[in-house]
Amino acid sequence: SGLIKACKDMGVIPIAHTPLDGGFATCAYTMTNPSGGRSSGSRFPYSQKKLEKWQPLTSTMEAVQSRVKTRLEKEGREQQQMMKDYRAQPPQINKDVTTTQIALNYVIAKGCVPVPGVKTVAQAEEVLGCLGWGLTDEEVRMLDSAADAAEKGLSI
Repeated sequence: SGLIKACKDMGVIPIAHTPLDGGFATCAYTMTNPSGGRSSGSRFPYSQKKLEKWQPLTSTMEAVQSRVKTRLEKEGREQQQMMKDYRAQPPQINKDVTTTQIALNYVIAKGCVPVPGVKTVAQAEEVLGCLGWGLTDEEVRMLDSAADAAEKGLSI
């Protein structure tokens, strides 16, 4: 919509309130799993139509998740080897990447400060797991393209 660019032009850092859209951006809710794994009633939080529309982005987020996990594991091995030479412990960076963490790091990559709602210790730990690493420019472009395609109703 141009809001982030306008904020950047004015020197304002945008704050993204509920950046996970009530769980929708976590990829927990999909066409094949509209309940998100919850058994709370017969009504699903998102329509099949919405899930179908955003499927290209969901699939891309899962591909980026796999890609980031592989990249972080490789970087971790390289750091371990380098630190071994200095007899020091490498920093502990989460390598168990989730689509929630991909979504939060995407918001950060776009120049916003995400403020996700957290209700449990497990959710807080998952949010903290997105610290210490980020998305590459290519990974951000992949997500941008998928989001644009989904917004236009195109498949990728």
